[in-house]
Amino acid sequence: MRVHYGTHGQVDHRDTAGADLTRLVLRQKEEFARRVEPVEWRVHAHDSPGLAEALTGAGFTPGWERSVLVAPVEDIPEADPPPGFRLIEAGIHPSTRALEITDASGPHRTPLPEARVDGIYYADRTLHLVDEGSPDRLRAVGWASVLTGTPFVTVGGMSEPHPAFPSLWARRLGPSWPRWWGWFSSGARFMLAEADGPLRDVLRRSGFHEITTVRSYHWVPPGTPATTRPVQMLLSDPEHDDLWDRFDERFSFAPSVERYPGIVEPPDSATWFLDGPDEVIEDTVLRGLLDSVLPGEPLYWLDWNHQGYRFDPARVEGPGLPRAPGQVLPDGDYYIYATRDLRLGTFGHPWEGSLCVFGRDLLARVEDALTQVLGEPRRRDGREAGHA
Repeated sequence: MRVHYGTHGQVDHRDTAGADLTRLVLRQKEEFARRVEPVEWRVHAHDSPGLAEALTGAGFTPGWERSVLVAPVEDIPEADPPPGFRLIEAGIHPSTRALEITDASGPHRTPLPEARVDGIYYADRTLHLVDEGSPDRLRAVGWASVLTGTPFVTVGGMSEPHPAFPSLWARRLGPSWPRWWGWFSSGARFMLAEADGPLRDVLRRSGFHEITTVRSYHWVPPGTPATTRPVQMLLSDPEHDDLWDRFDERFSFAPSVERYPGIVEPPDSATWFLDGPDEVIEDTVLRGLLDSVLPGEPLYWLDWNHQGYRFDPARVEGPGLPRAPGQVLPDGDYYIYATRDLRLGTFGHPWEGSLCVFGRDLLARVEDALTQVLGEPRRRDGREAGHA
């Protein structure tokens, strides 16, 4: 299984017994070379013999080696922070100081900057160890996540080894913690970590048992890798808030279940009432959006009062590429596609059941096809078009 992040990639697999390892490794190298993605291949001590030799023979370089440790949740003892310190829940976005602390430690199973870029989910929990008597209060950071569909909580990392981190995570899985916290209902019964040195010693004293070891192997293809992911979630980001503020101001957005159309529709726009084949509409508009942007220009998808996304139109909707986030047709909420400067995009109104397409370039690409499936636009440039 290859995981492609757009900036780098990883390989994981079941037992490789019976596989042509040389051919297997070369196939993966070819794909990562085609995408210009540096790759990490993790080899466990219990993997079939020969894999490490096949990797080094193909040009992979051995990296770190760590113990893999597992603890039944009920075996993790309660532990308090050191005197004068306390653990607090971190916000949904790591601070600059937290990222600096984690960058200076490691290696970690899941680096915190990568977890931040991948998006924050209810399954993720980051804890800060803070010094109550110091102006520079943040001392250490620990982060963990429920591994969906399994009985495991995985420890992404700890910048310093403190038994209070796994202790608090274990308590969060108990029935005394509110269900909205997101872990109790997961059914997780074990905690999984990778560690060496002092962190491994702390985890062993905290109920963890070493079950195997894992070593990383790395290969960097020729070329310059991309520096950003094809799709990035936006929630309480300044960029996300700024885009919404400018959309509100430019279009006088007025959400209502009774008053329509919801925005002041601009020049070079057309609005259709929705009553047609959803798949055709989605494909037509999305392709028009992807073809209308300038080279290197990102697109945004906004969902009122929910997370949004920024994505690279040139790196989605192709073979082996992620899908463009969101959808065109409104489904119980206001959905918006737009460029950063708001010169073109779409606005889907769930209560009116309408879709406004704005921007001369985009409209020229999609108007004929939308009219064919939806009929003539109900409004043009914000004015009634006179159709029944």
